[in-house]
Amino acid sequence: MRPISDDVYLEVDGSVASLVLNRPAKRNALTFDMWDRIPVLLAQFEQDPALRVLIVRGAGGRAFSAGADISEFETLRASSTQTQVYNATTARAQDMLAGLSKPTIALVQGVCVGGGCGVALSCDLRYSDGSGTFAITPAKLGIVYPVSVTKRLVDLVGPAHAKAILLTGMALDATRARELGLVNDVFAAETIDDDVRAVADTVATRAQYSVRTMKRIIELVAAGLTQENDETLALRSAAFDTADYREGVRAFMEKRPADFSNV
Repeated sequence: MRPISDDVYLEVDGSVASLVLNRPAKRNALTFDMWDRIPVLLAQFEQDPALRVLIVRGAGGRAFSAGADISEFETLRASSTQTQVYNATTARAQDMLAGLSKPTIALVQGVCVGGGCGVALSCDLRYSDGSGTFAITPAKLGIVYPVSVTKRLVDLVGPAHAKAILLTGMALDATRARELGLVNDVFAAETIDDDVRAVADTVATRAQYSVRTMKRIIELVAAGLTQENDETLALRSAAFDTADYREGVRAFMEKRPADFSNV
């Protein structure tokens, strides 16, 4: 874990960690070094057994992220070779976030644009306040978005809305983003921190085998799975051998809330 003076850092509070994009003066635009650092921090989160949920947010409360820092493009994306390195680094960060076994939540305030929106799309859940503004703007820059991020957008809003968002580069306010399914809910600005933390705490108190396994099965369904396969059958069967299952059944029989904090 690194000091909070860094441009991106991990902050831990109990069983919930926050990945903080920390360039508020630049609307938390993501530099190459930030993209490169994110997988290191995600690995720390994933490997810590005490951590159960990750919140991704922008520092300062006025921007989630304005996207990749375009001021670096003329030097770091000046050739096709450089672009391959840059694209691989941004893809690694977003794909690792999307592939975590533990649940993730994007807390969006202010602009959530381009690569910043890609980061939010890579989370399992997205919540915004009324200031949230969402846009993906390759058509304004003459670039093409990667398949992985495009698929996440299509999975959330459908092909027609994805085309409208990508072909026009139009911005969506938080209300419209919720209508399209881009965000799960819109909270009041004065309560969003507490509201998102309440969601994270709820998920953190549930049976973690169930949480992580259902996340995996949902990903398989999104990838086209329509029937049980060997993996899903094995995952479901293994649930009955877990301490989570024993505690859940015991709590039900004893008519008390289940306590999964030590299992």
